[in-house]
Amino acid sequence: MTYKQEIINFYNARTNYDNETTLNRAIALFDYATPCPGQSVLDVATGTGNIALKAAQKVDTSGSVIGIDIATELLKIAQQKIQAENLSNVRLIEVEAEAYQPEPDKFDAIYCSYAIVLFPNIPKILENWYRCLKFGGFIAFTCSSENSYLAFSIVEACAKNGITLPNLHEPLGTPERIQHLLTQAKFDQIEIHPRQMGTYLSLEKAQSRWNGQFWLHIDNPLRELTPQKICQIKASYDEEIAALETEQGVWHEELIYYVVARKA
Repeated sequence: MTYKQEIINFYNARTNYDNETTLNRAIALFDYATPCPGQSVLDVATGTGNIALKAAQKVDTSGSVIGIDIATELLKIAQQKIQAENLSNVRLIEVEAEAYQPEPDKFDAIYCSYAIVLFPNIPKILENWYRCLKFGGFIAFTCSSENSYLAFSIVEACAKNGITLPNLHEPLGTPERIQHLLTQAKFDQIEIHPRQMGTYLSLEKAQSRWNGQFWLHIDNPLRELTPQKICQIKASYDEEIAALETEQGVWHEELIYYVVARKA
């Protein structure tokens, strides 16, 4: 199975994606950057359309919103929501983010909620966003710290078993790396707003957070391993998590960076 198909299958299976938590953490991007009436907005990896619908309300009928995604089932949900709210200024396109190449200087705002780390070539994505953004326009996206979702424990468990697992949060996992990548892509007026959404979990729940195999990354060596090797890695992961247990439980970091940058 290709990496693209893995992504499609994973998100197509999440038809219960919408809940208060996923909605609130997505539209929190509007706390930091909001489009104005009449503007043109692109929502990358729109999913069930939470960002796209909110943006459509902000830009009003004089503006327009395009939402792109590769998950057919989530786009169906987004379309149902658009029809339910009788919005005429939102259009959905089923297309890969890398393949979508609109004309230069097309959008006033580009949003991407919780998906930028899934793109194999983040610098190229940022370069394309810069190209199709109008001068004075902004991009707004979310990414996670490099140790969110127990990533360090997962990577270390693999290393103990001779497997080098790339940390998908690493490229944008610190404010310094975010700043560097955006500066390289020529963006200006960069803002990075951290929000800690982590909590303490019971040992059992923390250990159940990872099955020893699942990892959405284009270079995922776990795909090729035998069930026996996966079991060994999972056992190492459980040991790693047990070592983190305190009286409060196991700290499950979910440090989200809300990022805004402009084409000045």
